[in-house]
Amino acid sequence: MPPVRTVIPLDPPARVLLYVPTLNESGFKQRHVDGEALALYAHLKATGQDCVLLDAYYRGRPAPDLATVLAEGASFDAVAVHLWTSDAYGPRLRRIADELAAARLTYGVPVIGFGPLATSAQHELRDHGALDYTVGLSPASVPASLDTPVARLIGDMGTRLTRHTPLTRLSASDVPYLPDAVVSVSASRGCRSRCTFCAYNADLGGGWHELSIAAAVADLAHLHRLTGATRFAFADTDFGGTPDACHRRARALRDALAAQGLIGTVTLAINIRSETLTPDTVTVLAEAGVRTMLLGVESFNDATLRRLYGKRQDLDHLHRIVRAADACGVTTVASYILWHPWQTIDSLRVELASIDAFGRHRIPQFMARSRLLVIPGTVIEQRIRQADLLDAAPFHRRFRFADPAAAELHDALVHRFETTTAPVLARLSEERHGDLTTLASLKIDEWQWLANAAGLGASPLI
Repeated sequence: MPPVRTVIPLDPPARVLLYVPTLNESGFKQRHVDGEALALYAHLKATGQDCVLLDAYYRGRPAPDLATVLAEGASFDAVAVHLWTSDAYGPRLRRIADELAAARLTYGVPVIGFGPLATSAQHELRDHGALDYTVGLSPASVPASLDTPVARLIGDMGTRLTRHTPLTRLSASDVPYLPDAVVSVSASRGCRSRCTFCAYNADLGGGWHELSIAAAVADLAHLHRLTGATRFAFADTDFGGTPDACHRRARALRDALAAQGLIGTVTLAINIRSETLTPDTVTVLAEAGVRTMLLGVESFNDATLRRLYGKRQDLDHLHRIVRAADACGVTTVASYILWHPWQTIDSLRVELASIDAFGRHRIPQFMARSRLLVIPGTVIEQRIRQADLLDAAPFHRRFRFADPAAAELHDALVHRFETTTAPVLARLSEERHGDLTTLASLKIDEWQWLANAAGLGASPLI
């Protein structure tokens, strides 16, 4: 067992409402548990805070809304809200900001934002009246002279960003999740890459911080015993770090799960960079129970990768890793950014052909949504602004195309998606048998339309 970190209680304690809002509004991924918020909940309880967890991210059980909880009469010193996925930037974040601003205005409760999205969008959230403070490694928004339970709470939250918080202190009443939940745990923080579009290191300031695999597995085993959950996901944005570290960590993961008797019982999903993997490491991860790997491919255009996204990708190595994963029964899921400000029709055709060869099924998003998300404070936002291709407003960042032909094709694809696909998609749910097949059919139909519209003809590899 990993050593237990000594926890120094905050005195006097604060009464905190820890709010985990719904960040993904589709009918899928309803059973996911936000492990980072759960870790903060465990930490606050361990430091003696009176903490109530309101988890609306997990939709396996209905949850009251924020206003309902606050209206019940309990007095809170602060609301801490976890805002992490950049996919929520835009209309969804605006609705959450409205909810938080109403809570501040009606109940006079200060709101503390934590997570990468809270940091990257903090100025808009504050201007909207949604946040009082943002937690990062250096929570400069709190005056040094302010000595209150809330101020000490914010400082304590910031110091734990690069540390591991044991979940083994949680009881069954703390985690009322169903056995089919997908629970996330953390074995590292941050990422070694510096992708120009990414804000996931916004609250860390950069770098990769390795945490204990043994501690993460202890958390996983404890949550399995409490809830019966058998599906777990590592919340890490970069599980491996380096090739050597990745192989060492993969072996540690397999051996720790074996020691807990969980090999063959639990399955795992990880976010990982292909350049940290070798075929041998993939084999070890498969032996540990990894069944899904999310790889950040982003583009098969080398110039786009290097000059626009700040990434390097050895495509031959990527294909070797994917073949090794296929051989081990590990599903490879790739993130991809098809549409960006400088996309052209000629480049689009090359990328579509490359996606086809790679395997369209490995890229989960619709091509209409495979668009560069411009997040405040990122390097690429500044580049697009300097090129006078940026539309910016509160909770809105969107690029314009430099090439009119690419813009026309993109707009036609989006119009088709909104009129043909989106109405069907809105009715789908992972709860109904057959809806995943319908989802796959929608993606195939879209791919055929785009291939034809781009002048490739029907794709043989769909």
